[in-house]
Amino acid sequence: MDRTGVFKSSGIAIGIMVGLLLCVILFKFMNKDRKIVTKYDERQIIARGKAYMYGFWAMTIAATAVMLLDMAGIVIASSLTKYFFILFVGIIAQITYSIWHDAYFGINNNKKRFAIICIAAAICNLLGAVGPIVGGEFIKDGMISDSGTNLLCFILMVTVGVELFIKSRKENAEEAPDESGDDE
Repeated sequence: MDRTGVFKSSGIAIGIMVGLLLCVILFKFMNKDRKIVTKYDERQIIARGKAYMYGFWAMTIAATAVMLLDMAGIVIASSLTKYFFILFVGIIAQITYSIWHDAYFGINNNKKRFAIICIAAAICNLLGAVGPIVGGEFIKDGMISDSGTNLLCFILMVTVGVELFIKSRKENAEEAPDESGDDE
């Protein structure tokens, strides 16, 4: 491996470590009781188990698709972006199932703090993708560069936000009393 590859790999490793440390701090901020661990009730735990199962199968399907493309010699993205895509598909499946089965937010989560964290993450990842797109570095040698991971993270945050918004609107509509005056 040449010097550039070593520096890039080291940068990614350090970025992951800093990201994990930041996640611990943000989890403490996100939870009402300032604990790192989110608490769930028994029904949520069961639903989250199913969500993780669906996430696993979605990742398996995505990994198979990426593997088949690789075997066919079709390269559409850098290795980092391809591997992140596999994780992305599983995460989206897990989150979507959790949201629609009331198992996404824990008992001790503060939804407003969570929204702030998601908006900040979305903006950071959007900026990480826009720079290479504008600079003409997003697609290199006919394939999506490593900055594709930033675009996928942005899409993830927007998807979560849209799903939570739709779910909230749906719940508010169901909770609204029947204003027609018809009591049956």
